[in-house]
Amino acid sequence: MSALTSFWRGFLFATLHETRSRLRTWWGRSLVLAITVVYAFVSMVLGDMLVFVSTPDTNVTTVSVVYGYGTQWWDYPALFVNAPWGFLTLPFFPTVAMLLVSIGVGIGGATGLILALPLLRRAKGVNRQALASGSAASVGPAITGLATLGACCCTSCAGLVGVSVVAAASGSSLYNLLLNNWYIGVFQLGVVYIALLAQERSLRLTAEYCPVPPPFDRRFAAGALLRLGLLVAGITWSLAMFVEWTNTPPAAANAAIWYHWIFEHQLLAITAIGAGLFPKEFAGAVRRLFSQLGGRIWRIALGVAGFTWGVWVPPTLVALGLGGFLNELFGVLGLPTWIGAVPPDSSLGLALYFHWAFQHLLLSGFALAVALVPAAATVPLLWTVSPERPAQTGKLPQTAPPTPERLPAPGTTMAPQNVEAVGPPNGPYSKRHYRPTP
Repeated sequence: MSALTSFWRGFLFATLHETRSRLRTWWGRSLVLAITVVYAFVSMVLGDMLVFVSTPDTNVTTVSVVYGYGTQWWDYPALFVNAPWGFLTLPFFPTVAMLLVSIGVGIGGATGLILALPLLRRAKGVNRQALASGSAASVGPAITGLATLGACCCTSCAGLVGVSVVAAASGSSLYNLLLNNWYIGVFQLGVVYIALLAQERSLRLTAEYCPVPPPFDRRFAAGALLRLGLLVAGITWSLAMFVEWTNTPPAAANAAIWYHWIFEHQLLAITAIGAGLFPKEFAGAVRRLFSQLGGRIWRIALGVAGFTWGVWVPPTLVALGLGGFLNELFGVLGLPTWIGAVPPDSSLGLALYFHWAFQHLLLSGFALAVALVPAAATVPLLWTVSPERPAQTGKLPQTAPPTPERLPAPGTTMAPQNVEAVGPPNGPYSKRHYRPTP
């Protein structure tokens, strides 16, 4: 496959070509629009963008546009509407994020309904297993959107549980997230888009294959938990880089901080997300690329980043802004700085435990395993991959050629195999009729 073909396939995959092809009918577009409008409305209400309350001015509607600079510049320009029925507040980036998330949830929900409709109607001549698999995958974007409903467009969300969850997942403080509320929108956009990519992959597979479910044993459970943990750790750690930008602007960062962002953040996170979403393709890429120059560079970078982030760095690198798991653990235990102790970003609690378990140990441990023993590291991922067989196309199976022992003697005619003779018992085979045996 040429590089242009590979790029084109990747472009179609990133633009959700297969998903959009299912929604090109008027019925599909109507479903997307309906789900998008409902989700956006509920999201604005829960996020306090839209407040229904009686106002003293029962006959006056005021519309104003506010421009702001400096702190929280991403909220401006903002549109404010004061009407007799209540208030409408539309800050710039939260509104854009809310619309994009609503569209993503609408696409995922509409695709799931379209795939489930033949199953609900019990239509004949449909591949029920393939439709059920695709419909189940389409639930992902909807569930993801509902999990953080109202968070992306929140204007006064100190009481939202979702913001506290995002703060704990990213290792940041609740105050930092409320001050930099753009991060909540970026977080939700990233998670919904990744869920749509997983749906796109499922639709592409079910179009060509009928998956055979793997056995639900201990190995499957372990592999599924590993994939889920890699996804949670990779998504939250990749997006946490943007939170760090609020404290350290990229233009003012030194080389060590850029190493932390590129390798310890994004390289480890993207590797984990790829392994969690596409285990079979990831395992194949590891086996194929690690023997090439680019794959060897990737392998070395994974090993170095996994060690510096998951184990320990000397005090010289700590002074430049780096620090591994043991460095933070030494800081919590109050050990001296000459062994590289550094205080963690948050106090001892649930958020720090999550940060250590998922974003330190799991990400770096998986990266080190892939770098040192790639074949063994990808085996648990493949425990969740079902063996696949080609979908039934209506063609007759190919019969094996006759073996030398079964060849007819010279001058005789061999009867067809797997058939039942119909007609008079006497006479040559060529005069009898045959029908396939069940």
